Order: sequence, then C-alpha cells, then structure tokens
Amino acid sequence: MSTKPKNKLLWLLLAVCVFRTTILLILGDQFSESLERDVDRYLHLGQTLADSSSYQLHDEPTAFRPILYPLLIAAGLKAGLTAKAWIMILHVVLAMGTVWLTFCLGRHIKDEKTGWFAGILVMIDPILLHQATWIMTETLATFLAVLTMLRVAKLLENPGALNTLLTALSFSLAGYCRPTFYVYALLSLILLLLISPTSLLKRLMTSFAIGSLILLTLIPWIYRNYQLFDKPILATTHGGYTLLLGNNPLYYQQLNQDISIYAADEFDEGVRRFNISENPGYDFWSAEASLKQPIVKRNEAERDNFTYSVAFYHIKENPVDFVLGCLARVKAFWTPLPTAMPERSDTERYAIGIWYTLIYLLVLNFTLFHFRQWFHSGLFAGFCIALSFTFLHAVFWSNMRMRAPLIPLLCLVAAVSFLGPKSKSDT
Repeated sequence: MSTKPKNKLLWLLLAVCVFRTTILLILGDQFSESLERDVDRYLHLGQTLADSSSYQLHDEPTAFRPILYPLLIAAGLKAGLTAKAWIMILHVVLAMGTVWLTFCLGRHIKDEKTGWFAGILVMIDPILLHQATWIMTETLATFLAVLTMLRVAKLLENPGALNTLLTALSFSLAGYCRPTFYVYALLSLILLLLISPTSLLKRLMTSFAIGSLILLTLIPWIYRNYQLFDKPILATTHGGYTLLLGNNPLYYQQLNQDISIYAADEFDEGVRRFNISENPGYDFWSAEASLKQPIVKRNEAERDNFTYSVAFYHIKENPVDFVLGCLARVKAFWTPLPTAMPERSDTERYAIGIWYTLIYLLVLNFTLFHFRQWFHSGLFAGFCIALSFTFLHAVFWSNMRMRAPLIPLLCLVAAVSFLGPKSKSDT
C-alpha cells in the first residue's frame, strides 16, 4: 500500500475513533446504566478474574459464559483503569479494528474504494452503535467475525502453513468469545473441501490441520471444566438456557397470541424452580410449582443438561409450535425493523428499518445477479457464517442484536453491489 492510501486509512480509523467515542459520551447515561445492570454478568466475571484470578459466578466456578470477553475486561481492570473508562476504550479499539479489517477485506474482494465504503457503513451501523454501550460480546464478536473472514480469504489465496495456522487461531479466538463460531468453523472446513483450488489431498490436510489446531486450543478450557464439573465441556453451560428460552410453554403461548415483546422474567422464575423435580415434563411455570420446596441439588453442568432435557421435552411435545418458533426466530434475527418499545421512538425505529431495508436490497441485488461471487475467496467465509448463524438462531434464542457479527459481511456485499461487483475474478 502506498503512502497516500495509508494516510487515507489512518483518517478513516481516526474518524471511527472520534465518532464512536462521541456516541459513547452522548449516550453516557445509558452506558453507565448498562455497567450497573451488567445483565450478562460479564463485568462481574471480569472483576472476579482481576481480583482473584478465578473464573467464578456467585462465588462458584463457572463455565456459563465464554471466557474471552471477561479476560479482556480483567486485563484493563488489573491495569488500574476504571470499568467505565476501560470498556469504553476497549469497545472503541475493537470498532477501529473492525473497520480496518472490513477495509482490508473489501480491498481483497475488489478495491480500496469498496473497502472504504464498506468501512464507513460499518462505522455508522445502528446495531453496532447500540451494542457498543452494552457490556455484551457483540462488539468483540463482530471484530472476530470479520477477522475469520479475512483469514479464510487469505487461506484460499495462499493455502500455506502460516495461513493455515492464522486461520485456525482466528476461529479459536472467535469460539472463546461465542460458541456459535465453532459451527461456522465446521461448516467452513467442510465447504473448503469442495471449493479450495488445491488438490483433494491438500484440501483434506488443510481442513484437518485447522480442525486439530482449534481442538488443541480448546484443551485448557476443556481440562479446566472437567476438573471442576467432571464433564469435558467444550463450549459453555449456557446452551441449554438459550435453547429453552425460545422453546418453552410461555414462549409458545405468546407466539400463538402474536405478542411482539417476550418478557423473560417469568421464564427465569420457572428456571429457578428446576430444583423441585427430576421430571423435564413438569410445569415449572405453574402456580403449583411456586409452592414446591427444592428437593434436587445440581451443579452448573448438571443444570445445563437438565435444561436441555426440558427444552427437548417441549420441542417433542409441541412440534408445530417449534416449527412456528423457528420461523419467528429467523424473522427476529433478520428483521430490518426494531421491536416497538416504550423507550424507542417510532422515528428511530423506522429510520433503522429503512437503513437495513436499503442494505438488504443491495445484498439481494448482488445475490440475484452475481451469486457465483459468494464463493469468491473474499466472500466464501461470509456465506458460511450467514448460513450457520441463521440455522443456529432458528433453533436457539434469537433477536436482532445477534446478527451483529454479520454486519461487516452485509456492508461489504452492499458496497460491492452499490459500486459494481466487477472484479479481477470476473475477467
């Protein structure tokens, strides 16, 4: 890259830094409130890691949340920064990294102009701006998503040992942030066998090497969990909860009543009563259940197993509702229009809806007329992540914010579609 494009990129990254910092300062009250609420307990986990070097929740060892984001939080807290200052810095740096990687991938797919345009779209994306004020994994997951896409693109261009290693490490980091990435990695490795330009033997060796390296990086986490829970937990003990959240009697009832906002408070009350029965078919959300006394004691891994059993029971008993729920969750994942809420104005909702409708129209245009380019080296991993995330969130819990890791992909395809998809691969 010449000096002039480098300077332009630096200006773009500076703009991201200033813009994202300004947004966080403007939404300072909301940011402070999210720190205080800490709904997913990431700040608590990070603080515990910083204070005692132990990964605990409610004073007990945990594997309920993936560990990478709490580790990053702990690093800043250990260095003496306040939680508010450090998480603001962390989210701004991750935003800059996401735009930079998006630019690099856009340049790889087509040219610098495409990278610039896609980077600007990512910078002002409504979901990413909103999630930057929350202590959740979306900001980190989005950075890692575009990192994996770029590494796969480089791997297809040059399937050597170094690119194989870097691709595996990028998937490993992503999996430690959000286990959904492991399914995306598996699908990518399978499809790599079909589209990689090398020989079948080399394709097999590359996919096997990446898969083995990912498993190798998981060993410390698996061993730690086995020591604590007598079970080799590969991801988290959160999967049962997210499966049951969208597959339970309350959700199915609200789905049939077409209630747009699903409040999980009553659901959580039922989950807390799981210690009153060994029967997964028991109605833990009934008035009768609220009067029962605990008779079962389970550790975190056992609670996760039982939660899966309860979810599978309701799926088996309500197959039609399960299918309708899958459709509703796909809709919730991909909807352009945010849910109506008291704190959200209609003007804000419809402005965001128009934004994503325009993005989707550009993606649709690209898909209809240039579908073959989805398997171009720069977009291949994007196709895999979109397919895997859609499938998983059709079954597990889903909402609009969970498509945050796909935002750079959507912006890249929209940029290519808007500026014209012709590239070197077409000539």
